[in-house]
Amino acid sequence: MIDDIRTEPVILFLRMDPSWVFVDDIRRFVESFCAAACPGAEREEQLALAAHELVQNAISYASEPGVDLRLAVDHESKRVRVSVSNVARPEQAKVLRERLAALAAHPDPLAAYLEAMRENPDGRGGLGLPRVRYEAALDLEVTHHDGRVTVHAHGPLASPPQTFIPSARARPGDVASA
Repeated sequence: MIDDIRTEPVILFLRMDPSWVFVDDIRRFVESFCAAACPGAEREEQLALAAHELVQNAISYASEPGVDLRLAVDHESKRVRVSVSNVARPEQAKVLRERLAALAAHPDPLAAYLEAMRENPDGRGGLGLPRVRYEAALDLEVTHHDGRVTVHAHGPLASPPQTFIPSARARPGDVASA
């Protein structure tokens, strides 16, 4: 019986009417859940970041209250998926699809993230999806059905290596001290 349970995907599902006050609590909860659901994957911080950013996005762009968060950890396929749904007007869903299409046009997640930062350095918002793609190392897609928009972030269960960004002061041949 225990072996059967371990081969089934582990799923967390939350249906909520979150306020901005609880977004950080959701992040901490998802991080704790992932630490228990995928020990050794070293992925809990990245998945919590993805959930946090996607819930913030859903709150910002929902046309009415209510957000669904679904996180699925599939140990057998070694994949993970974070999906956040909310009610959205067609024009809101269109903007989201356009943003994701522009983001996907960049094959390099880091370049897309840096470009998003350059586009509006003093603006508020607009970095969440590029941040999920780069920092959480997850692919993004959006679906829109029956007035609900869902952003899916998915990728490998194991934490992929991050791109190294040298500091501005580092020079070739410098050795980092511990």
